[in-house]
Amino acid sequence: MKKFVFFLLIVSLTFGVAACSQTKIQLPNRDVPVTEEAAQSFENKIASIKNAPAGDVKIQFTESEITSYINLKLVNGDVPIQHPTIWLSSGKVYIKGKLQGSNLPVKGDAILVVALAVQNQNLSLHVEKALIGGIPVPQAVLDQLTNMINDKVSTQFGPVTIKDLQILEGEAIVQLSR
Repeated sequence: MKKFVFFLLIVSLTFGVAACSQTKIQLPNRDVPVTEEAAQSFENKIASIKNAPAGDVKIQFTESEITSYINLKLVNGDVPIQHPTIWLSSGKVYIKGKLQGSNLPVKGDAILVVALAVQNQNLSLHVEKALIGGIPVPQAVLDQLTNMINDKVSTQFGPVTIKDLQILEGEAIVQLSR
């Protein structure tokens, strides 16, 4: 009888874990090419913001420009996500890559869904969902990640204020003021 109860407990736990890990994130169904030209275009757009005279600036970024820049210019041994792909769709940013690094407690394929907004003329982001190795990341961890990223982002823009942000299909349009 004890073996039967133990067996039922193990089966129940297995199905419980499997059910929890069945969370799926539907990524946009399109390729995002990584090219040197797209990375350079992203760099040129950032430089144009820095060199623009005081006033309003409206700029558009494609998911290829963002993905290419991150893959070709930013990703190195210090960045824990390798080969990231960024999709922009319906107000959300989808990120997929391989999480790895010697100081990370977990490794594997990672998918994040991030909502971006403008609050008080600053960029604000909220990590809505994340999977690592197909397993959902708990909300408390997502909240900590959101706070950590928002603290880091708030110091990155210097004298630039963000007036508007639109995440559309395959592109983001940002209106800034310098």
